[in-house]
Amino acid sequence: MILRKCHYSVLIFISSFLFAHSAYGQDKLELGVFLGGCYYLGDLNPSQQFKDLRPAIGGIARYALSDRWALKGNVIAANMAGEYPGSGDVYLHHEGRIVRTVSADGTVHTTIDSDYSFNRTVVDAGLTAEVNFRSYDNLFRQEQTRFTPYLTFGLATTLYERYETKSDRKTVFVLSLPFGLGAKYKVNKWLRIGCEWSWRKTFTDELDTVEPDEAKINPADPYGMGKSKWTHNNDWYSLFGVTLTCSMWPRKISCNDGVNKNFNRR
Repeated sequence: MILRKCHYSVLIFISSFLFAHSAYGQDKLELGVFLGGCYYLGDLNPSQQFKDLRPAIGGIARYALSDRWALKGNVIAANMAGEYPGSGDVYLHHEGRIVRTVSADGTVHTTIDSDYSFNRTVVDAGLTAEVNFRSYDNLFRQEQTRFTPYLTFGLATTLYERYETKSDRKTVFVLSLPFGLGAKYKVNKWLRIGCEWSWRKTFTDELDTVEPDEAKINPADPYGMGKSKWTHNNDWYSLFGVTLTCSMWPRKISCNDGVNKNFNRR
């Protein structure tokens, strides 16, 4: 229920970016949306990029500190999923539910049910810095500085529902460390487009845990190696997508030629 309310908040957040008119707007501020996908990396998917890619949508705000640095805030709702064994690989033996079936001739077949899957929605809220590889939207060289790749890093929090018992869920926040790379392009004086691929290292091992069920495997230790979650198996997730932002309110600044007149920076 709480995450559903968060979904509505994200949609309101995006709508306010697109339709709000504020006196505080200025040309250094960009408001817009993120559209893309999310995938999980952890015990059930140790290394496969873009496996079980699920949708992600949210709002972003970017403030340019200079032509080389910018700050960006985001609120993104994302879905992620995973399964075990998933790829069909044969892993080490682990405990599972013993299933006995009887065929038509009366033969009893015994198998171990070890399949496991999860599907969960998280809300990612973060503040990151962008370091441009090239001068971007330079005041005096705007036509030559429309495009740049960049690196991004910062701090974020991940909101999700944790299962305490089979019937009890608790909404929690956990710290995550986002980092990644991207590129952005200034289409015209209003519109900017970009793409970004980032990863979130979380400090939890419960993103792949669903309703407790002793009949299933332990997703925190599917190999049965007895690893401690404090030193092993921390969950990650990745966001990949495009951004569409607008500079809605041009700010007037004084010229440098000594004449007291203004012009629009574009």
